[in-house]
Amino acid sequence: MRHRLKPLALVAVGALALHFAVLSGWQWAWPQRTVPVLPAAAMQVREVVGKVREPVAEAAIPVPVPVMPLPTLRTAPAKPAPGARPPAAAPAALATPVGAPTAPAVPAKPAEPGPVRTLMFAGLVEAPPPEAAPRESTTPTPREPTPFADEAIPHYRTQAPPAALLRYELTRGGLSGTGELLWRPAGDHYELRLDGRVGPLAVLTQISSGGFDAAGLAPLRFTDKRLRRPTSAANFQREAGKITFSGPRTEFALQPGTQDRLSWMLQLSAIVAAEPMLRGAGAKVVMGVVGAHADASVWAFRCMGREPVDTSAGVVDAIKYLREPRELHDTTVQVWLDPARHFLPVHALQKSGPSDEGFSLRLREIVAAP
Repeated sequence: MRHRLKPLALVAVGALALHFAVLSGWQWAWPQRTVPVLPAAAMQVREVVGKVREPVAEAAIPVPVPVMPLPTLRTAPAKPAPGARPPAAAPAALATPVGAPTAPAVPAKPAEPGPVRTLMFAGLVEAPPPEAAPRESTTPTPREPTPFADEAIPHYRTQAPPAALLRYELTRGGLSGTGELLWRPAGDHYELRLDGRVGPLAVLTQISSGGFDAAGLAPLRFTDKRLRRPTSAANFQREAGKITFSGPRTEFALQPGTQDRLSWMLQLSAIVAAEPMLRGAGAKVVMGVVGAHADASVWAFRCMGREPVDTSAGVVDAIKYLREPRELHDTTVQVWLDPARHFLPVHALQKSGPSDEGFSLRLREIVAAP
């Protein structure tokens, strides 16, 4: 009986011990037999893992990003140490392979300008941009017929007045001053000069010089100088049979009897003095007139009859002549000639266009030429 109870008691004790161990969390190990087991510390996974690098996230494959080209910066070279030779300059980066010739930049060639007649005052036209400024052509402009070449200009007898100095009252708009007309014939040559002044300022200087021929006064050179403007000139090249100008490259064929913008006054006096039939109302005197800026036109003076003119020298019983314009901005001329003084002008009025204030000369006195 005792032998049967002993195994049962052992089983019961073991079951209780097992339950107690599970419930109390007690750790334990099977007894070691013949193979020694390393201490638990020697087999810690922590020690092995400590020697291995922590896992690194897989590097992302770089994606190429477009890079904007940066401008080349030139840095100032470093100053060499005293006494040391400066290093040789590094060759600049070449835009083209070494040895390949680099064509120089050639600006676009501007279109060749056609023949242009310039009739403007110097300084009144803006200079073209440098890249578009054409070179002035050295080829002379072909000679053109005078604008009045096709018109019939009569041949008149002439009788030039003696030398004289005429002093005038000058007015232009609201300005007033003095004017002097100096007429100096000498043999086969003459000089005619008109000076206008407003206070101390010389506002106008015109000079006509030349000689005489079968048609009367024969100008050789005419110059026109205005305040703050350069002198312009017309040249009557009689041997060559042409008229040239200091500014425009225009050339006109020279017609007999052609006058300039100053000589017409004395030419008109000379014609009326020699042709009594031209002193009556309705009579007409025609001549070609050329200015210093290649302006040319026919001036037809129509006699308006007798008309008194009030001057500083007294009332003058003058003969009036009128040149009417041919177009809107053409020159209108009125001139009064004194029969008692060799038909010299005692009053003259010029204006160009309806908005022009006009330029007037009214006689103060006539004296002998110096």
